[in-house]
Amino acid sequence: MCLYFEYQVKKFKLLLCFGFGMGGEYTVFAVKAVQPWEKESGADYWIPLIYEELKRGNARFGWSYSENHDLRKLRERIERDGIEKLSEEEREVWSYARFLIDDVSKGDFFIYINMPKYGECSLVEIVGDYYFTEVWDKEGKNDFRHCLKCNFISAFNRRSNIVPPRLKVYLSLPGAHYKIYAKEEFEEFISALKEGKKGKEAKERLNEDINKHLEDVVKDLHKNFPRQNLEVYLVEVFKRMPNVLSVRKGPDKNGADLEIEFESGIPGLIKREFCAVQVKSYEKEVRDLTAVNDIRRAFKSDRHYTCGLIVMTATSVSEEFMQGVEKLIEESGKPVGVIYGTELAELIIRFRERNH
Repeated sequence: MCLYFEYQVKKFKLLLCFGFGMGGEYTVFAVKAVQPWEKESGADYWIPLIYEELKRGNARFGWSYSENHDLRKLRERIERDGIEKLSEEEREVWSYARFLIDDVSKGDFFIYINMPKYGECSLVEIVGDYYFTEVWDKEGKNDFRHCLKCNFISAFNRRSNIVPPRLKVYLSLPGAHYKIYAKEEFEEFISALKEGKKGKEAKERLNEDINKHLEDVVKDLHKNFPRQNLEVYLVEVFKRMPNVLSVRKGPDKNGADLEIEFESGIPGLIKREFCAVQVKSYEKEVRDLTAVNDIRRAFKSDRHYTCGLIVMTATSVSEEFMQGVEKLIEESGKPVGVIYGTELAELIIRFRERNH
């Protein structure tokens, strides 16, 4: 069973022209310096400063508010005395930031999520080794001192058509940093940036025509299965999906309309997932965060849920809605998928009950 986001397409804006090579091995990292909703962490203060630093060639990361947090010095102490000799704070810094010194190499790429603003990302190429800086911010708030030299490539809208769907998924995962295992999609994206691709290919136009028919399917679904009736129908649809073990009506009062047990992973590494599902029969665009809050309530009421899924007949979702979903992912550390519009239509067509 695949849980993922489908985002609204927005116009892509290339901020800088560039040229660079991608020969040899490299790794792409998603990095979250600070997120727009983290007001207690000074998001409004730090985001503009870190973005300007990226353009100056300095890729910065947090967990670095003390002279003792220099990763080079921490590594020396660990090699000499063992990690147990570090303070609890120092061990926490090492845990969060050690990838900068252990995993990152020249030629790797950082994609800063929600930088310089929500929904946008900043792409840089790492061109130098790790170093630790003096206090650099204008008000002396004393953080983001972990640093690597970089070349700023571009800021881009992650919902743009230029970003391949699988790469979009990676740009919405929880975590302060993680590797992006979508090399083919990343290189397709880089190629599109270099060539300044615009417009639509024939297959894209065909997909738009198909989507018009799929939108009619969604409207019919909403018309024929209003409110709770849609939940009953989707139970039978989900049961026909591969790797699904069971589907049942949820407690409802705890925020789950349906509960799905399914298996994920690869042979030899199968994992059983327990998913809280919210079902909403909406028309047009969704701005209301009720479904998001219901999933949050389900997670709090039952820790056995490993993921969440919101299924809606809506044709589109607002930026506020998707921001609410992403905040829930950050808070819970659990994936939360959204299926709506033409994606829901495709699912219904594929797994509906067929008349013989």
